[in-house]
Amino acid sequence: MAKAVKPQGPGAVEQLANWVHSQRTQDIPAAAANQAKLLILDAIGCGFAAFAEESAQTMLDTLKDLGGLPQCTVLGTTVKTNAPNAILINGSLIRILDLNDYVNTKSGQIGGHPSDNIPVALAAAEVSGASGSDVLAAIVVGYEVYGRFKEVMARDTNWDGVTVSGFAAPAMAGRLMGLEVGQLAQALALSGARAITPLAVRQGDISGAKNVANALVAQSGMQAVIMAKHGMTGPLDLFENPAGVKSIFPGLDRIEAITRPLTADSYIMSCHMKAYPCLATGQGIVAAGLGIHKQINGNVDQLKQITVAIADTPMMQRQKDDPGRVDPQSREAADHSFNFLAAVSILDGKFTLAQYNNERWHDPKVRAVMARLNIVGDASLNGRAPGAFPCAIRATANDGRTYVSEVLDPPGFSRSGIDPKAVTDKFHAITEDRLGPNSRARIIDAAMGLDRAHLVRDLMAALAAADRS
Repeated sequence: MAKAVKPQGPGAVEQLANWVHSQRTQDIPAAAANQAKLLILDAIGCGFAAFAEESAQTMLDTLKDLGGLPQCTVLGTTVKTNAPNAILINGSLIRILDLNDYVNTKSGQIGGHPSDNIPVALAAAEVSGASGSDVLAAIVVGYEVYGRFKEVMARDTNWDGVTVSGFAAPAMAGRLMGLEVGQLAQALALSGARAITPLAVRQGDISGAKNVANALVAQSGMQAVIMAKHGMTGPLDLFENPAGVKSIFPGLDRIEAITRPLTADSYIMSCHMKAYPCLATGQGIVAAGLGIHKQINGNVDQLKQITVAIADTPMMQRQKDDPGRVDPQSREAADHSFNFLAAVSILDGKFTLAQYNNERWHDPKVRAVMARLNIVGDASLNGRAPGAFPCAIRATANDGRTYVSEVLDPPGFSRSGIDPKAVTDKFHAITEDRLGPNSRARIIDAAMGLDRAHLVRDLMAALAAADRS
């Protein structure tokens, strides 16, 4: 087998492997481990809630053709498959509703959904027999790799953020599957070389690819770990080679950006929980729209002017002006459309999964309100809610009365850690149509007891056995 090209001295990939390998489970801050438990529970709830969606059935039908050794649990079923396929299916289920967690970069830019990679840790642990505490440590490390790579990734480019999971996924899996540091470096190189994803999965004619983009990258990350375990090599000079990925991660001029010590202020502590099934930057828009509905008692016809003010940043501007979002033609586009989110929230006074029923983005009444919206960037909001995605909706009625609904930190956004009660309340709310109270209680107990669990298999057994009891 040909040897991998190697830079002089340890390059960025090898230094990252050393950092990931050196993080000891016993040194993970207790607060970070507790946050990981909450995020696991939230992600699991999102996966169960997605089963009514057409995309979920598509993935389950796909699994029938993929097959695979019965090693890992598929969420909400008695089916087992191999680790890469379990990651693909479970990762897709968790992502389909756009209801799982999100993290913002330290500079306040959207950071994406690191919980998309939680299925990597669960599958790797199920195969390897890792303990619950090791799973929590791997998730904390994976979130950190994810966040640090988001920081050094080029902004306002045509590459999608799920690209960073090409490093987070093998970092998590490699730890749990016992790779030596050299093998881990090869896995990171193999995975990172395949992970580059175009922004087209989330821009323009938004398709079902949005639901599976990260799952495909994470699946590849697990495959890279398995290959590296058996001796496959990768391009260790992935960041130094002129033909590599340096242009996508220009911030890696300083390797310390991804190898600095893990602190109490880690990325997992900066995560936020979604209250509404839509993109992170739309959470404030929905909340503000609900406020307007309440003020006008749902009488939208009395309004002659509606202005939706959002933070004034290049990213928000790009999302606001994307034609596929302005005029959504699919479920995937609707949950990323500021226009749709604002209109339905103002009309209905609530925003749940039911707001997407019957293709509401085609409803003439919804489209009439969407057409009346003036969505603008407001720089004054930027500094008033640092790190968040604020919204202020101002409406003027035919009789001259004005209504204002301003949301700086939307529900679920946290500046001091996720609220455990909010997570469990959300879990019950979004899974009660599929899971009975006993099943929900078993899953909650298993997730919240992971730090004491000898094996992660207890949690996976609770997921497989979940029913309406």
